[in-house]
Amino acid sequence: MGNQQVLKRVNLLRVLLALKTDLPLTKNQLCTQLQLSRPTVDRAISDLLVRGVIQNDGQSLSGGGRRAVLYSFNAQGGYTIGVDLELPELNLVLADLSGCLVTSRSLEIPPNSIAPQAAMKFISDRVMEMVIEEGVEIDRIIGVGLGIPAFLHADKITIAGRNLPEWSEVPVKEILERLLTIPVWVDNDVNFMALAEDYTIGYHDSVLAYIALRKGLAGDIRMGGSVLVDGVLFRGASGNAVSLQHAYVEANKLKKLRRRKLDPTATTCELTSLVIDHLVAPIMHIVTLFDPLRLVINAEILEDGEDIFISECARRINHNLSEFDWKIIINKAQEREFSCAKGGALFVLQRLFNDPHRLLAELTASPS
Repeated sequence: MGNQQVLKRVNLLRVLLALKTDLPLTKNQLCTQLQLSRPTVDRAISDLLVRGVIQNDGQSLSGGGRRAVLYSFNAQGGYTIGVDLELPELNLVLADLSGCLVTSRSLEIPPNSIAPQAAMKFISDRVMEMVIEEGVEIDRIIGVGLGIPAFLHADKITIAGRNLPEWSEVPVKEILERLLTIPVWVDNDVNFMALAEDYTIGYHDSVLAYIALRKGLAGDIRMGGSVLVDGVLFRGASGNAVSLQHAYVEANKLKKLRRRKLDPTATTCELTSLVIDHLVAPIMHIVTLFDPLRLVINAEILEDGEDIFISECARRINHNLSEFDWKIIINKAQEREFSCAKGGALFVLQRLFNDPHRLLAELTASPS
């Protein structure tokens, strides 16, 4: 009996994945493609239709006889949530099973909710509000991806710096899963930004490096990095690979620059030069260690100075590599709005579709 149940789940999964990766198929086409019996395919189709993860998709072209029903994957049969927590800023997205954005929210966590437990409760409440407003059943949410600029240790996170001492070894995954009763994955925010960029643009590089400049809570500028290998995050042993925890420009240096009251153009040039001088060395470390085909840079927070920053980074990097006859492609990031939150939703999909049995368990949870 146990073996029969396992076989049933395997066949259910095979039918589901066949319908996700191909054009709409008839039952007979599924039988031929998967080498399954008609009763087996009939049972799988019936079960998946009840769960809402596949759908009728019209009828096949007639060859003279009765036209057969076509079936296809239903991207609205489940949803994922992406969360970008860059205290005090909070971005949320809801995406379907194909990774397409359904809705998004941009919020700010109030000062009285900055502590870990209060922040997680605020996030949980806003997630539930978003889901309810969109008319999505909570049991159709298969996972949450939370991106945060933090150091990871197992399922706990620590935010570096003296401004948030209470954010040390915080079990955010455990807290959010308890509040939402939905599986939660936690990762570095720049990892999620890299995933969103790669998915949106479709680089298909064997090795892609990504760096992003983000605002620190104290007014500093921090830089994080990420590397994708064949579209999959290289996370290291603990999830902290390429996180560049000490790559930043101190707030006091930025304040001194602003106090000089230069004209806007001069301020932009001075700021860009300051940031490059501090951050080009860790960027070179990523390039020389991981040998990416492409480096994508998101320096949106520099505003008018972003293009100057990217151009000068490219000049210095390729100059340093020239003695080895080594050159890489350097691009400006294209995916901007809600990129970390989008990447969080995509990360959930990537993880589950790479773990088919867990995917099936989440997608075919009993409807309420």
